[in-house]
Amino acid sequence: MHSEIRTLLSSTFGRLLEEQHPPTYARRALPAHAATQLALWKELAEGGWLEAGSEAFQAEYGPGTLLMGEWAGRALLTLPYGPSAFLAQVLLEREPALSPVVLDLAAHPASIRCDRAGDEDGWIDDYGPSAQYLRLSRTDGGWRLARLDPAMLEPVQGLDPTTALARLRGPALAQAELPDGQVLPALQNHQAFLLAQLAGAAGAALDLAIAYAKEREQFGRAIGQFQAVKHPLVDAWIGLDNSRYAVEALLRSRATLDPALAAAATRVATAAARRAVKLSIQVHGGIGFSWEHDAQLYLKRAYRLAVEAERTAALLQG
Repeated sequence: MHSEIRTLLSSTFGRLLEEQHPPTYARRALPAHAATQLALWKELAEGGWLEAGSEAFQAEYGPGTLLMGEWAGRALLTLPYGPSAFLAQVLLEREPALSPVVLDLAAHPASIRCDRAGDEDGWIDDYGPSAQYLRLSRTDGGWRLARLDPAMLEPVQGLDPTTALARLRGPALAQAELPDGQVLPALQNHQAFLLAQLAGAAGAALDLAIAYAKEREQFGRAIGQFQAVKHPLVDAWIGLDNSRYAVEALLRSRATLDPALAAAATRVATAAARRAVKLSIQVHGGIGFSWEHDAQLYLKRAYRLAVEAERTAALLQG
């Protein structure tokens, strides 16, 4: 990634999330209409960050999508930024006739479930009544985008305590049919951001483990000096670095669809992330399982993102 792009995004997007959405916010599982969430979403909209998936932004800053996703993952972002900017906004830009289906994204963040037509009602991230809930389903001849009533959501218990979960219920309030040519490029770029977010969450967990391994002493030495701890940490770090290369390759292929590359990048990124977050818990020992420590939050977020990424990769395959 060009150093100029990295510096720009770190000093703008990254700093915005650091200042307005520290990981501690995730513990409260705030809905989109909470005051702090509204303030952050306003900053993202007014700063032009909802246009990050657009052709113009990608042409100039496309490689930075990896860094943006990592910042979102590290912040344990509890707003549907990725689905809104890299999927809903892009589809609306390519097909203005979707405006009856996709509401104003600056005012109503979009939570999106991607699946196959005919699947049983599945879970979707629940950001409260002020958000909009979209279902993008692959059909025999293309795709169907539908908006559902927030009042019909059925709360369920999920793995990730930082984001509420619900099942979609009821008929669509509005829907439209879309061809593969409009959906697949956007979905592939959305997948790249999702994998970057996964790498960010796992990387933050691994950083916590490395810092703890330098501080925690046993038998008169920092535990990070023991090979049984040091070598797995290095292996996990290398795995995450490899996943970044895979995401970068996927971003470079955005102009030409590559389902096989998307599947490979997903396998590399999900395996590396799961390994890193599990290792972080192990290195921390008993404290890693406690609610007071952030390690378990990153583990649960990474596992949820990995499941979503694997489902999206399967849709890209056909």
